[in-house]
Amino acid sequence: MNLSEMNIGAKIRSYRKKKGFSLHKLSELTGIAASNLSSIELNKTSPTLQTLARIADVFEVKIGEFLNGILYKKVVICEPYETRRSGRRRNQVSEYVLTSDAILNRLEAKLLTFPVDSGPISAPLENTDRFVFVLMGDLLLTSDDENAQLTAGQGVYLAPDAEAKLENRGSTSARVLVTHTTN
Repeated sequence: MNLSEMNIGAKIRSYRKKKGFSLHKLSELTGIAASNLSSIELNKTSPTLQTLARIADVFEVKIGEFLNGILYKKVVICEPYETRRSGRRRNQVSEYVLTSDAILNRLEAKLLTFPVDSGPISAPLENTDRFVFVLMGDLLLTSDDENAQLTAGQGVYLAPDAEAKLENRGSTSARVLVTHTTN
């Protein structure tokens, strides 16, 4: 497992935001180019141990804090600024990963926002157990086994081999929480 797979970037970004530092300020304090820090935070590049040591020094923490906090925490509070857009936008539906700080877990949570008349999209992550819970609005669920109108407060369990599509045909936007197991 390399450093970027452990999401070191999110941990660094978390420390930086808690300190109120901009990327430019952290760059000044570490001597690392702001563009390099940005690439590390976005997990586009992996930091060297020397780079991690310089960053840890600025935050006045041991280098192990970046690793231990990610690898060995049993409870991970997922801060609002740690929520990351997954980069996915299908048929106008936006997808956000809510558990980006919880790296070695076996569960992932996503928030999907469906504008009016959006979709259909496949329910995320086939081949895993999934639970879709409607937070607000109404969604049409279509599958081989069932067609149902889901309203706020309703949920649906989807088995790993279940193929389902979600669509918003309502007059208001809809939001759903999707949790699924990871492989």
